[in-house]
Amino acid sequence: SIDETSSEQKESISEDSLYYDQKEVHSGSLDQSSNDEYEISKFRKWFYLSIVAMQGFLGPLSSSIYVPAVLEVRSDFKTTTTLVNTTISLYILALGIAPLVWAPLSERHGRRIIYIAATVIYVGSTIGCALSPNIAAFIALRISQSAGASAAQAVGAGTITDIFSANERGNAMGLFFLGPLIGPVLGPLVGGYINQYFGWRMIFWVLTAMGGIVLILIILFLPETSLKHIKARQKKNQATPTEDAVGTLTSETTLATQEKPSSKTLNPSHEKFSVGLVRPLKFLMKPVVILSSLPYALAFGFMYFIISTLPHQLEYKYNFNTGQIGLAYLANGIGNAMGAVFGGQYSDWFVARQIRKSPDGRKIPEMRIGAMWIGIVMIPLGDLIYGWCLQSRTSVWLVLFGFFITGLGVGMVQTPSNTYLVDAYQDYSASVVSASNLMRCTWAACTPLFAPMFIAAVGNGIALTVVAIVSALSGICVYVVQVHGEAMRAKDRRL
Repeated sequence: SIDETSSEQKESISEDSLYYDQKEVHSGSLDQSSNDEYEISKFRKWFYLSIVAMQGFLGPLSSSIYVPAVLEVRSDFKTTTTLVNTTISLYILALGIAPLVWAPLSERHGRRIIYIAATVIYVGSTIGCALSPNIAAFIALRISQSAGASAAQAVGAGTITDIFSANERGNAMGLFFLGPLIGPVLGPLVGGYINQYFGWRMIFWVLTAMGGIVLILIILFLPETSLKHIKARQKKNQATPTEDAVGTLTSETTLATQEKPSSKTLNPSHEKFSVGLVRPLKFLMKPVVILSSLPYALAFGFMYFIISTLPHQLEYKYNFNTGQIGLAYLANGIGNAMGAVFGGQYSDWFVARQIRKSPDGRKIPEMRIGAMWIGIVMIPLGDLIYGWCLQSRTSVWLVLFGFFITGLGVGMVQTPSNTYLVDAYQDYSASVVSASNLMRCTWAACTPLFAPMFIAAVGNGIALTVVAIVSALSGICVYVVQVHGEAMRAKDRRL
């Protein structure tokens, strides 16, 4: 139900905040307490999210899975290491750009069709990578593969908005964003062993099989979740409320978290595609979006700074072989996973505590942003431990401990950052997350290019100290959004 507030309070709340306040809290199984509002069961919520998370896992996993096979790829194509490494940076860059198209398409045509189309592109392109005759074809197919794998990076946020209420969203986002965090560190471990025993092309056949399984799950089990498109389809087909269609949620599973938007809100499915296409870029001009996205973008990019240089450092300083290097990535992967899951739960708890402390019980998106502070502290700490222990060649366990702490901090920053954007811009959650995704992927594509030269010039200790300082300074962004975010959004509501 809509919270009762005085007219003076309503005038002080931005349109985005008011819409957030109108969200009702729902939990549990199917609830038919209202004639026109139903709730999907908790099991089905998490089942649907798991399918979407699997699609979202394909992209980050594929970004680094063949890094251990770079020399074999170079030899097979008779090309240079630099050109082969370029396929990794271009892949990550495409992973950031392609969602700018998928997001408005999903807001116009629905989520389900985008998941299916994107996964088909991924599977087809991955088969092409396995069969590539030369480096030119391989580069083109890697870009296409990345485009197909990137859909869930943006559309997944829309699905979470569709089926989870605001008080559940942090936990859901934590699970969903496990893929972008652990994929890049699990990839080299898996790819190294596959390449060692079966060759580099088998890596892409394994990815093809994984993509095929995800595609089957989407087609058979994932319905359309956008209430706007469900209602539009029912109206078009003059369907009865209990019509059972494979591609949509029926009214018995229509979601209570999908409240009617305010009259000021434009239905995305009724606008021109060109308008939706430029919306993510417009979000990048909003100060509150930039400030709330920058800490995670920096953290994610600097994670690739370490990931891209770790093999050489461990081989040179500790005589690690390929298998041991792959296992070393688990330190960061475990930290990322723990940070993402705990960060989601903590951010939901943090919001609930802020609501209890609020004199009038108001709920605004900025209540969630303060949950980022733990991660903001942990990332520089982990960077310093990793960098200086590596510099002085102390126990490798201390190096990996620092790597773990950094991963834990990245996960703790990522979940509140993305969930805040979803809370603040619910009708355009796919577009705003794709804008944030572009920032992090662009930075992640750049850091591996300058990391080796930077470390060679100043050493690991100083290099990671610089990284730690920049990461710590990103806390200024968190403070500004936490204190002034609501006012900033109120001044700039136009999309």
